[in-house]
Amino acid sequence: MQYFLPLQIAFENNADPLRAVSVRSYMKDIAEFYGMPAPIRQSISREFFRNNGYPQKQHLEAIVNYTWEKPEREWQYIAMDIIEYYAKKGEEVVLPLAAYMITHKSWWDTVDFIASNIVGTLLKKRPELITSQIEEWMKSGNLWLQRTCLLFQLKYRKETDEELLFGLCERLSQHKDFFIRKAIGWSLREYSKHNSQAVLEFVQTHELSPLSSKEAIRWMAK
Repeated sequence: MQYFLPLQIAFENNADPLRAVSVRSYMKDIAEFYGMPAPIRQSISREFFRNNGYPQKQHLEAIVNYTWEKPEREWQYIAMDIIEYYAKKGEEVVLPLAAYMITHKSWWDTVDFIASNIVGTLLKKRPELITSQIEEWMKSGNLWLQRTCLLFQLKYRKETDEELLFGLCERLSQHKDFFIRKAIGWSLREYSKHNSQAVLEFVQTHELSPLSSKEAIRWMAK
């Protein structure tokens, strides 16, 4: 894709093969890596967008498909930056693209960013979409989509829909997967910074896994 040619050159010029091996191992072999430290990758990305702009909305699906087929993980990070740009504009097209990114080459590094920075950003601008979208993803049975449901409000702070958050945590409280149990605790912990009493009461009155409970009260315990 011609649009990405300057970026590919920059990635290749800044690749660190030795670091790439280490990062790939840490990330459980989810993908190949160029091996750039995050600050360098982010600097390259900023310069690329400054010089080349963002692709037009009608090209977003092709952009996501192209970058997700690339073996190096840094390409997926670039796609997330592009989709986040459109999430901030409230573009509904973001949701099916986010779902694709969440459910392909799935791991916490992409899913957690998409949850709070893309899905969370869009749904805050388009709250009328929350009920149908979150319910669809909850019923999907896909643990990464369900993790996204738990985490999309992470940055909402006092604007968190408490009833929705607690309801999702309760529905998934018996889930056996580590990533769901961790997300329950993480989402509750973030909300406890703004309503600690409500979170404490929820933890005390619901049967959560030890991991979820420990994570939920960690900030309050300090």
